[in-house]
Amino acid sequence: AGQGRAAGQGRAAGQGRAAGQGRAAYGLAALVGLTTLVHSGYSARENRRLTTQARDAGYVTQKSFSTLSWLEFSTPRWQQSETLNYFRNHRMEGRIYSNKTNILWLADRTAAPKKYRKLNRWWPEIETGAHIVCFESPRHYIGIYNYSHLDLRALFGVELVAELADGFILRRTTAEPFDAQRHRAHKQRYVNQLIHQADEQVVRAGWHVYRTGRTLMYRKKPCAPTDVQAKFVLHVYPVDPADLPADRKQYYFDNLDFYFKFNPSAERVDDECLVLVRLPIYAIDRIRIGQLAIENRILWEAEFAPSR
Repeated sequence: AGQGRAAGQGRAAGQGRAAGQGRAAYGLAALVGLTTLVHSGYSARENRRLTTQARDAGYVTQKSFSTLSWLEFSTPRWQQSETLNYFRNHRMEGRIYSNKTNILWLADRTAAPKKYRKLNRWWPEIETGAHIVCFESPRHYIGIYNYSHLDLRALFGVELVAELADGFILRRTTAEPFDAQRHRAHKQRYVNQLIHQADEQVVRAGWHVYRTGRTLMYRKKPCAPTDVQAKFVLHVYPVDPADLPADRKQYYFDNLDFYFKFNPSAERVDDECLVLVRLPIYAIDRIRIGQLAIENRILWEAEFAPSR
């Protein structure tokens, strides 16, 4: 009898443990399911926010680029683009190379196959008669390439067709053999010309900064790899806050911060570092620039009002 009671108690204890384990497993599954639902809900809300931001502001950020690239063409950023409007209004014969071929295809859906080609590492070999349509914008994620915009501007055998608020257009006049040393020297002469033609030198801080019209040129010589690691701060305060994009109106300034390695207009020439940044086309009251290291430690900063 004692053995029977012991066996019964053992079975009851085993069943109790099994039931407890079942409840624990059910609770864990419920927790995982709830977490998944919360994450899915947050992701959906974040995607809606990014979509709304891109539609209202007209710009697609690095974070939202892959999700919203198909929406870009209908945004104000492209409808008001000087470079794209110039492209629409001026017929260009021959092949066209660009860093935003998807935008050109959408603007000209009747184009012959292979008319628009992506600028890639073979850009020095662009054929005679071809055009280069390069989009620039401090607020728009263009992409990361193995060339800079300065490389294109300093290329031999090209002529400047148009200098626009958010880009430039070149035409290849002669297909000369590419010489890296000659190209580097030409880039240096081009930089010296920019400095000579600058309207003003606005900053002599961590970097020397020059302004020419709507372009800022950052220059540092000598320049060590550590000099370009920190984030560059660029805050633009308009005369009229109503000119700001929809997503920036609540902050009263345009945040155009950038990193050297992600900026297609950044360039290292020998021991010299250069960055060309386009400013917005609205009237500017003042500009704050500098560099911000980890933990928001300010390396250098300056504020100035551009000459009008």
